[in-house]
This record gives sequence, C-alpha cells and structure tokens, in this order.
Amino acid sequence: MKKLVLTLGLACLFMVACENTPKEPAQPAQPVEEPKTEVVEEKHECPMHALKDEYAKWEEMTDEAKAELNKKAAEVFANMDAEMEAKKAEMEAAGEQVCKEMAEMTEEQKAECEKKCAEMKAAWEKFGEMTVDEQKDLVMKRLEGCGGEKKCCKHEGEEGHECQKEAK
Repeated sequence: MKKLVLTLGLACLFMVACENTPKEPAQPAQPVEEPKTEVVEEKHECPMHALKDEYAKWEEMTDEAKAELNKKAAEVFANMDAEMEAKKAEMEAAGEQVCKEMAEMTEEQKAECEKKCAEMKAAWEKFGEMTVDEQKDLVMKRLEGCGGEKKCCKHEGEEGHECQKEAK
C-alpha cells in the first residue's frame, strides 16, 4: 500500500509538473524596426555669399581671424579655379565653345576682358606676399566679379538657392 501511495504521489507530482495546458499563444517574432532616417532637403549654401557674410564682420575680428578668413577665401577661389580649368579643358576636348559670352563680344571687348583677367591672375599670384588688408581688398574685388555679371556659383538659378532670393 505504501508503494501504491508513493507511486500515485509521484505520478500526481509528474502530472502537475508537466502540465500541458497551453500558455499564451506563441507570438510571432516582431520585426525589428529600423531607425527611421528623416529625409532632409539639402540646402546649398553659396560659398561666395558665405564669404561676403564673414567679411562683413571684418572690423570685429582679431588679426589671426582675419588671416584665417583670407586663407579660407584663397582656398575657395583655388578650388573654384581648378574646377573651372577642368571644365574648360573638358569642353575644349569635346570641341564645345568654352565661353558663350566671349563669342558675342567684339575684339576690343575681348581684349579688355583678357587684360582684366591677366591683371587679376597677376595680383592673385602675389596673394601670399600681401598684407592682410590688401588680401581682403583683392578677395572683395574678386567677390564682386566684374560688376556682378558672373554667376556666383554653379548652383545659382536653382530653385531655393539663396542667390536667386537675393536677386529678386
């Protein structure tokens, strides 16, 4: 009898321990949410206008800050000149007309334009030898760009571009 009670006790213990009642239904694995990246429309900031804005604070700057600003402007113009030369070489290689405005000029106007460009290049080559204020004057002259006839940058005219807003 003891054996029977012990066996029934063990059987009950196993039945309680191994209860097969369904627990919560198995949930399917939830997909891991990828972090959402917000699409931000990139607004182009015109380097020429940025430089003009920085030069507007010229009187408040220290001598070191003025020298750094002139160095930054020189780098901007060097990059711009390199881009222009590459594009010019590419257009010449393709047999395209490099400067449409030059094609419409008279010979006198072309000579005057080439003279101004040569003078600017000669002055720009001496940029490192100039005083900080002379450098600033040369940068400002270049920023004005022949009376504002030139585009400030390749993004000018694009929708939402700040040059377009200022022109209106």
